[in-house]
Amino acid sequence: MKKSKRPNSNLENPRKNTSGPTASVDAILEAIAQRTRLPEGEEAVRRILREIYRHGRIGTKDLAYATRLPVPVVAAVRRELEKIGLITRRAGAILTSEGKEYVKSVLGLSINESLVCPVCSGKTIIVKDQFRSIVEKLEEYAKLRPRPYTWLDQAFGTPETAVLRALFMLEEGDVEGRRIIFLGDDDLTSIATGLLRASRKITVIDIDERLLEVINEASEREDINIECICHDLRQPLPDGLKKYYDVVFTDPPYTIQGMKLFVSRGIEALRKRKCASVYLSFAHKPPEEMLSLQAAINEMGLFIRELIPRFNRYEGAEMFANTTFLAKLETTETTHPSIIGPFQGKIYTGEVSPTIRTYKCKCGYTVDVGMGKKFRTIEDLKAHGCPRCGRKKGFRITKKII
Repeated sequence: MKKSKRPNSNLENPRKNTSGPTASVDAILEAIAQRTRLPEGEEAVRRILREIYRHGRIGTKDLAYATRLPVPVVAAVRRELEKIGLITRRAGAILTSEGKEYVKSVLGLSINESLVCPVCSGKTIIVKDQFRSIVEKLEEYAKLRPRPYTWLDQAFGTPETAVLRALFMLEEGDVEGRRIIFLGDDDLTSIATGLLRASRKITVIDIDERLLEVINEASEREDINIECICHDLRQPLPDGLKKYYDVVFTDPPYTIQGMKLFVSRGIEALRKRKCASVYLSFAHKPPEEMLSLQAAINEMGLFIRELIPRFNRYEGAEMFANTTFLAKLETTETTHPSIIGPFQGKIYTGEVSPTIRTYKCKCGYTVDVGMGKKFRTIEDLKAHGCPRCGRKKGFRITKKII
């Protein structure tokens, strides 16, 4: 049997030079956090080890979901843990004998099972049998969605996520008899809400006409009367939509400015009253960005009534672990939009944090992908094919410039 690697000496040395057990723990975790440039610091490394311990064996994508970290980040930490012999890979990450000893005796872990509700997975809501048909209908309409425009921060939520959102709003008293506006709806949550047949009015604003065609088709076929408006929210909200709605739902671009813009438009759409609901789906972010997010929310006179991690699941959104949180914000006497009138700033991730990636085809041809290039995303490149050989699969990233 092949023996596991002993912990690397350059990680053991800090432990020998420390005076207490806490410092020893910090030295190991902190060294890995520094090597992988983790914004979340050593706690994220501890979280990863804890999830591996609790699951026994876990794949990278599931580990990313459990820890709320991007897949590439989890993969980088996993490699460092392998190097020092704490974990190995056998159809997933598992602890070595040294790793088990480390998490038990050094980290002090002893509970090796999840305590989250196995029925709702911590979401506090489930799809009961009488609503299962709505999921089935959403699955059919989801097939009609076009390829996502990732430069618009589009990532399609799963049909079950759309239904869970609608049911969560229903349970919170924000569907029956309510006028609801969706600011962006590539996840088709408006259709799920309409199929509950309990709201007074549903309006969807989206910049993407392709998605509005899908929603319109569902609205007509199901007779749920969803109003669809093609509009760029960087421009002011049409006057007829202001101070009219009871509830706002938005899954904005995952930047602070994007959130501020979409929520500001939502505030303008609401009737003026306290405790009106603004539902916000947003990516799990590093500590400083979460602090900025909360500060921006509070600055608009909103407060967070509830926040449920990992509520939303997405198809092919590995940069935020295929999951985001759902927050219920509520208005106060001082609620106000922070952005009024036309907005000229950057709101999309590709604008705020532009990244150029170089991909290499199996034929040897290299292609730069990113904002300002012929191919904005790897999906665009795959759809078009290699400019030299036409191959649409097998591209490998060779360089990344931020």
